[in-house]
Amino acid sequence: MNLRYTSKYLLGASAMLALGAAVAFGQDTTGARPTSTRRIPISKEGPGPGRAAPGRGARVDTVTLFKTDTLRINTPGPTVHDTVRVPGPSVTVHDTVQVAAPPVPIRLPGGLYFGLAAGVSAPNGAIFTPNSAGPAFQGQIGWQGAKQMLGVRGDVNWARLGEDSRFSQLGADSDILNFSADAKLQLPFLTHMFGATHRFGLYGIGGYTYTRYRNLPMRIDDPNGGNGVVFIAGTPEWQSQGGWNAGGGASLSWGRTEIFIETRVLSFDPSNAPQSRQMPFMFGLNWF
Repeated sequence: MNLRYTSKYLLGASAMLALGAAVAFGQDTTGARPTSTRRIPISKEGPGPGRAAPGRGARVDTVTLFKTDTLRINTPGPTVHDTVRVPGPSVTVHDTVQVAAPPVPIRLPGGLYFGLAAGVSAPNGAIFTPNSAGPAFQGQIGWQGAKQMLGVRGDVNWARLGEDSRFSQLGADSDILNFSADAKLQLPFLTHMFGATHRFGLYGIGGYTYTRYRNLPMRIDDPNGGNGVVFIAGTPEWQSQGGWNAGGGASLSWGRTEIFIETRVLSFDPSNAPQSRQMPFMFGLNWF
C-alpha cells in the first residue's frame, strides 16, 4: 500500500471517531455529564438596576434577621419586671403583689414612772470652803406623759461631801439628805432630733427641798458681830432646814425607758450661817 493513501485513511478515520463521540455525548440520557471544578458565584441579592433578571434555573435565597431589644425604664419605687410573649400557645402569667405591713405604732411613755440616778455633788455657799465634791445617789418617782408639758416629781438625794485638807480635823465624814417635791416643765422643742422612735426632751424642774445633815462643817456668822470668818465643825446629831431647789436637764425616751442628765441647786439657810448650797450633777434612768 502506498504511504500517502495510508495517511489519508488515518485522518479520515480520526475525524469520523471525533464526530461519533460528539453525537454520543449529545444523546446521553443517563445523567452522566462531565463536571467542572470552576466556582460559579451566586448572589443572594435581587437584581439591581441594570442587572438582568435571574435566568431559568437560578435560585434566590432570602435571609431574615431577628433583633431583640430590651427596654428598661427607671422609676422610683419597687422594680417591676414585665414579660412580653409572642402570641402562640396559651401562656399562664403569674403576678405576685406583696402588700407592705402597716407600721408598728410607737408607744410613748406616759403616766407613773420611777427611777434611779447617780453622780457628783459639789458644795457652794457656806459649805464651799471646808468641803469638796463627793458622790451622790438619788431615787425619784413622778407622773408625766411624753406629750404633757407639766408633770410632778418627788426625789430623795443623798450626798457625802469630801473634806478639804485644811479642815480635815473638824470632824467625821458628812451626810446630807435632801427631800424634794417639784414641778417639772417639759419643753416641746427638738423632740424628734434622734428619729421617730426616740423622743428627746428638755425640761426645767424646781420646788421645795427639806434638808437633813450631820458632821457638816460650814462657815458661820461671826458671833461677836464682826466681819471675821468663822468655821465650825459639824455636829454628829442630825439637823434640819427647809429650802428650795431649781435646775434643768435633758432626756431621751423610747418604749418604757427614759435616760436623763440634770443638775440643780439644792439650797437651805441655817439660822447662824449664810445660805448653803449643793449642786448635784446626775445621770439617771426612769421606767414607765
